[in-house]
Amino acid sequence: MESFRHTIEVRWSDCDANQHVRHSAYADFCTHARIEWLRSHGFGFEQFQAHAFGPVIFKEWTEYLKEVKMSERLTIVVAISGLSEDSSRFRIRHDILKEDGRLAARHEVAGAWLDLRARKLMPPPAALATIFAALEHTSDFEQIDSKPAA
Repeated sequence: MESFRHTIEVRWSDCDANQHVRHSAYADFCTHARIEWLRSHGFGFEQFQAHAFGPVIFKEWTEYLKEVKMSERLTIVVAISGLSEDSSRFRIRHDILKEDGRLAARHEVAGAWLDLRARKLMPPPAALATIFAALEHTSDFEQIDSKPAA
């Protein structure tokens, strides 16, 4: 399994009145890292448009562990913490590391893929499922049901 790491620098606009990273910036950092991971494997915005589908996030949460301030460089490690057999549903974990390697925050998203024409959930194209299958899985990885109970 391959790992994916993306490094960012905290900008002025990422900070709040307490002079540290605002809570919603963590989600933005992680979204950017996910997009860079997919793009680096040849699955960018154009492929989503061509297949007329996109991700739907059902739930996201962040655990804050260390304060992060402006101009710090952070490394975001992206890993799969859950995936359905057909890759239609996923959970992605992002470990946000400070320069010294300490875990500053952990952000996780749970979602699925939406067919933009039919407006219903769908499995992703095979190329995207392969990218998901190849990414490092967390130690507590779980198989997700494709169709959870209502």
